[in-house]
Amino acid sequence: MKKFALLIFLVSVMLINSEIAFCAEANIPAPPAGPENTAVPQDPNYVVMTLDGNDFTIGQAKFFTTQLDYETLKNIADYWLNTQLLYEEAVKRGVDKDAKTKFLADIGYKKAIASAMIEKIQNDVKVSDEDAKKYYDDNKETDSRLREPNYLSFSHITVETLDQAQDVRKRIEKGEEINDLAKELSLAKDAQKGGRAGKFREDTIRSRIGQEFLDTLLNASEGDIIGPVKNKDGKYEVARHEGKRASRILEFDKVKDQIKSTLESKAKKDAVENLINSLHNNAKNRYKKEGILKEEIAKEKIKKSEK
Repeated sequence: MKKFALLIFLVSVMLINSEIAFCAEANIPAPPAGPENTAVPQDPNYVVMTLDGNDFTIGQAKFFTTQLDYETLKNIADYWLNTQLLYEEAVKRGVDKDAKTKFLADIGYKKAIASAMIEKIQNDVKVSDEDAKKYYDDNKETDSRLREPNYLSFSHITVETLDQAQDVRKRIEKGEEINDLAKELSLAKDAQKGGRAGKFREDTIRSRIGQEFLDTLLNASEGDIIGPVKNKDGKYEVARHEGKRASRILEFDKVKDQIKSTLESKAKKDAVENLINSLHNNAKNRYKKEGILKEEIAKEKIKKSEK
C-alpha cells in the first residue's frame, strides 16, 4: 500500500514537469504525429507495453485521456514506463523513507480516491426537464437570466465642459441636427458616426458612460433631449433618446439547457457539501483542533457571545 502511495505521488509530480503533462488534460487534443494510418485498438485489455510481466493496457491509457491517437498513446506508454523505473530507483536510493515524501504520497493516494468518490456523487446528480420547467415557471418574472435585457438607442455628443454642453443643447433646441453636431463637436469615439448608439444594453451604457447618464436616459421618452449630464470620465453628455426595447421573458425552450446546467451545478455542489458536513458531524468525537486553531475558535466564540 505504501509503495502504491509513493507511486501516486511520483505520478503527480511528473505530470507537472513532464513534457507530456498534457495527457492529464482530457480536453486538449494531442498534436497530429506518428505513423500514418495507425489506428489505436479500442479493446481496453489490449496490451501496449509490459515491464517485468506487468501489463500496460489501452484501458489504463484511457484513464489519462479519451482522445487517444497513436502519438498520445506512445507518449503515455513512455510516461508509464518512466514512472515505473523512476519509482524503482527511488526505492533503491531510500527516497521512499523520506518523511515528506511518505506524507505527501499518502495524502496523494487518499486524495485520488476521495476525488473519485466526489466525481461519482456528482455524476449521480440528474436534473430533469420537469425540474427545469418548474424553476422557469417559478422564477421567470424575477430571474434576469431568463429575460432579454432592455435595449436603449440614442445619439449623443461628448464635450469637455458644462458650458460647452449647455451651448450644444441650445443649438439642438434651435433646430440643428444632433448627428451633424456630433461629427463636428463630440469627443466620443462614435463622433464620425454621428454619435449614434443603437440597441445598447443598460449595463453597457453604465460601464461606458455612467450610471447618472443611464438613469437620465431611462427617465426620458423617445425623442427627448437630455443633458448636460456628467459622464463617468468627468466630461459632459447631451443626448437624444431614440427608442427602447423593453425586457421580455425568453421562451422556455431557449433557456431550458441553461437552466438545467445551472441547477445541476448547484445540485452537485450541494451534494458534496452535504456529504462533507455529514462526515464532519459523524466524526466530531474523533478529532479536535489544537494549538492556534483551538485558540482562534475560542476567540470567535467570545466575539459571538459579546454581540
